[in-house]
Amino acid sequence: MAKNLKRKILFSGAIVLLLIIIAGASAVIWYQVSLMPVEKCDGMCPTEEFVVAEGEGASKIATNLEKQGLIKSAFAFKIYHSMFAGNKAMMPGTYQFAKDMDVKTIVQSLYEGVAAKVFRITFLPGETITASEKKLVAVGYSEADVEAAFVKKYNHKLLESKPDDASLEGYIWGDTYEFYQTATAEEVLTKVFDEMWNAVQKEGLAAKYQAEGYTLHQGITLASIVQRESTGDYESRRHVAQVFLTRLQRGIVLGSDAIIAYRADQINPDRNKNDMSYLNTIDCPWNSRRCAGLPPTPISTPSLAAMKAVADPTDTNDLYFLTGDDGKMYYATTEAGHNANIRNYCKELCKVL
Repeated sequence: MAKNLKRKILFSGAIVLLLIIIAGASAVIWYQVSLMPVEKCDGMCPTEEFVVAEGEGASKIATNLEKQGLIKSAFAFKIYHSMFAGNKAMMPGTYQFAKDMDVKTIVQSLYEGVAAKVFRITFLPGETITASEKKLVAVGYSEADVEAAFVKKYNHKLLESKPDDASLEGYIWGDTYEFYQTATAEEVLTKVFDEMWNAVQKEGLAAKYQAEGYTLHQGITLASIVQRESTGDYESRRHVAQVFLTRLQRGIVLGSDAIIAYRADQINPDRNKNDMSYLNTIDCPWNSRRCAGLPPTPISTPSLAAMKAVADPTDTNDLYFLTGDDGKMYYATTEAGHNANIRNYCKELCKVL
């Protein structure tokens, strides 16, 4: 009997201990989850005002934050505050908080009396890295931070096919973004990559390029050339993409002066744009008049339309195109036909060629 009683006591003690462990683990998980943001936004939650009145303590602030839906739990907030702030007071004032901010960020802002301000930045299709870097400096990042962000090696699905020695040219997805002013330049670029990768996945572009025999990087590179060489409408982009794809398949030089001009701008950003001698001085692999194949990197950020055009070119077999003096695109299957288009439709613009 004594042995049975002892076993029952030990068993009951083990059960109690197990329940205590489970309860403790559950409490830790609950606490960690309670410190996380209320919402996960696609991009960024809108900010809203939160007012801390003079003399308000942590308990009142926590209750108001929970009522306003900015934190998950006032109790967890108070625990965090007592553990990491001690008797440190939170500053009165009007703050801009959002539901995708965690407790740590909110508490830090309240300690420092700094509102979580945001900024907007817009990158456009057709822009180069140089333009993107200048925009980041313009919103407050140092040149050193921007340079470091652009040379950093990112572990991102979008960049898997990009050669290690290739720059991030072509990957600064055109859109308007909002960020907290505490965001680093690397975080800005990562968000840009996320948005471009979402577009690539939604349209199935990687698989479509692969079906044509190209990697995602090569598809983006060609799309950047199409972006620069075609007029704004989608059909012209599809037709120009067809011309370049046909030339690539036949081993014919692309003949894109936009590629050569891009390289000339890299070598001398202050060059005289009316001096056309650069067409003969640029070496391979950038001189698309002499060298077959794609350049090593994109020459700008392509638009979604240009990227889709490369994946879905027109069903034609043209080898030449030009933009006429009237702004329209003209195509030809032979050099003779192309020369005729120059004589008939490109008397002014083609003088520089």
